[in-house]
Amino acid sequence: MSEVQSRECKVLVVDDEKSICDLLCQYLRKQGYNVFRAASGEEAVRIVEVNGIDLVLSDIKMPGMTGVDLLKWIKEYDRFLPVIITTGFPTLDTAIEALKLGAFDYLTKPFHLEEIGEKVRRALINRQLEEENILFSKLVSLHEVTKVLSSTHIVPDLNKRLLDFSVKLARADGGALMFFDSFSRLYTSETFPADHDPAFWKQEFYTACSQWAAGHEEPLALESGSELSPPGLPKLPEHIQSYIVFPLRTPKRTLGVLNLIRVEGSVSFSNIDLEIINVLASQASISIENARLYHSIRDNYLKTVRGFALAVEAKDQYTHGHSEKVMEFTVVLAEKLGLSAQEIDQIKYAGLLHDIGKIGVSENILNKPGRLTDDEFAEIKKHPDLGARIISDVPFLKSLVPLIRHHHEFFDGSGYPDRIAHDEIPYGARILCVADSFEAMTSNRPYRKAMPRDMASEILTKEKGRQFDPHVVDAFLELLQSGTAGV
Repeated sequence: MSEVQSRECKVLVVDDEKSICDLLCQYLRKQGYNVFRAASGEEAVRIVEVNGIDLVLSDIKMPGMTGVDLLKWIKEYDRFLPVIITTGFPTLDTAIEALKLGAFDYLTKPFHLEEIGEKVRRALINRQLEEENILFSKLVSLHEVTKVLSSTHIVPDLNKRLLDFSVKLARADGGALMFFDSFSRLYTSETFPADHDPAFWKQEFYTACSQWAAGHEEPLALESGSELSPPGLPKLPEHIQSYIVFPLRTPKRTLGVLNLIRVEGSVSFSNIDLEIINVLASQASISIENARLYHSIRDNYLKTVRGFALAVEAKDQYTHGHSEKVMEFTVVLAEKLGLSAQEIDQIKYAGLLHDIGKIGVSENILNKPGRLTDDEFAEIKKHPDLGARIISDVPFLKSLVPLIRHHHEFFDGSGYPDRIAHDEIPYGARILCVADSFEAMTSNRPYRKAMPRDMASEILTKEKGRQFDPHVVDAFLELLQSGTAGV
């Protein structure tokens, strides 16, 4: 048996002459094909829509829908489905028209059966090559898609991208991404189109099929008119031509399912579509699990950071909540200045930890109600360096070291501990300096009462270019004037 018959190919013979149809069907069955027959173009359309035909052998002259009409319909329905036209009244114009419309080949009656067999074989090989080219193209796209998904750590973005990529690769008309909640109930996370009625995916058919795919840990594919569906599942809705659902599995558990549909009038999903999306679903499941793990680690990280901040503030009765407020200011200010999500995360945690070095400063100095002596102030000035050294050996805090160390550097180079200036000071540290100073000025301290915000704003303006980065101060003052939440 030839390479193209490694699976049983489905060939449809269309001819209104029963004797010719019988002869062709008998011969092609002997060649190992699964043969369907139709006596008219209209009947052929119904068979193609339901049975996933691999090749059509059609007479050109038939009552009602002609072979040319059938050819036009097939090329709109599935442009890769090969069609061989036969006729007992050959003309050059007819042959040219059929080939222009996309027929693979053209045969005249009477014909030799061996010739038909050879043309059918070549047409199927050609289809196989076209499918392999499509597969290669989709594999290239899949490679690019999986790279994007694996580098996305924000879970909602990852979910949306997964569904969008799946719809695009499978040329689906709609889709839904569903996940299990903590009570093992499926909920719809994303839909395509995004504004699709959420109630659509809550229909009994989709929930039952989704539960089946998740429970059996295998994809499920259903087509209109096909009886090949697992027992107990509801019937495919009338307006749906083809439906596939894939479990989203990791080695440890099933996270949810991916649903895709093609509506009535579309071609059914192909085996290539199923293979590509199955691979994508497998890769995406790992990416989703990794993203969730990443956020779990981040949550624990934030709890650890907050614990450090509370340990510092426990020594100083006047600074309770100071680090939290500085963190809020720095985040809003960093967003205003257009920092990336990663940079905002860094400055957020630096805001919480900027005073961690005060753990090494005496409580008597921290809580002294009067003016500090030079020696006492020298002790206070050690806290940025001490804080940087405390966190430098903690892997997930290491990136914060420059921000912690330099948050008391002045823009003109007169700050501490390293007396660096302008762009030598990390941008995040310049932001932190403004936020920290404003929060300190507008809060009660052992040596003074809190300043009004207007007075603190005037000091920020006065110190532009000396203590503070002018650009950062201007952005912060704009936030104050606009009444932005958190400032």
